Amino acid sequence: MKIKKKLAKERSKLKRSVFFSILLMVIMLYLVLVLDDQGYFVGLERTLIYANLYIIEFLFIVYMFRLYIESTFDVIFKQDRIKIIKFFSQSVNIPFDNIVFVDVIEKYQDDFYILILLDKMKRSKSLILFDKQFALNHNEYLKSYKEASTIYGREKFYCYIIKLGGAKKYFYLYKLYKTCYRAEFTDTAIKYIKRVIEEYNLS
Repeated sequence: MKIKKKLAKERSKLKRSVFFSILLMVIMLYLVLVLDDQGYFVGLERTLIYANLYIIEFLFIVYMFRLYIESTFDVIFKQDRIKIIKFFSQSVNIPFDNIVFVDVIEKYQDDFYILILLDKMKRSKSLILFDKQFALNHNEYLKSYKEASTIYGREKFYCYIIKLGGAKKYFYLYKLYKTCYRAEFTDTAIKYIKRVIEEYNLS
């Protein structure tokens, strides 16, 4: 699927999800109030109906809040670093010079993660120690670890994994390619970068 089409589809899906969630919440509340007013619920049954209604409404609110959090995720490219912004989390600043390896981890449903490896870091809860044990515990990153450790002859890196962002991750990847001159990009990452370049006539 074309990147432009993916972006449009994601925006449309977000709007539809919020609209139908609110619509269902209103309809459910209205039906319960009408039926209750007509005396369909009595005693314990009435208590259970309202309890279930509150639980379902709360779950809808949580779902919409999660959609909002995901939609606010962003990666900003500054003069010498990237700033990763995630709602309810402290922003992460990564200097371009610290980034040494970038890979794409292909997932299901045409989605992917961006794996960013650093050779050094400042103290941050958002950055993970990326070593052999981590790769063995998370098998999907094992190939990346082997390739990076072979290129650099070292056993430990630090990493940040960009999971959110939807189709915007294509542009994050392209900007990383244009700004991180020290970094090695895997063949898989280059394949995704080429999609951006070809579709948007970039160079």
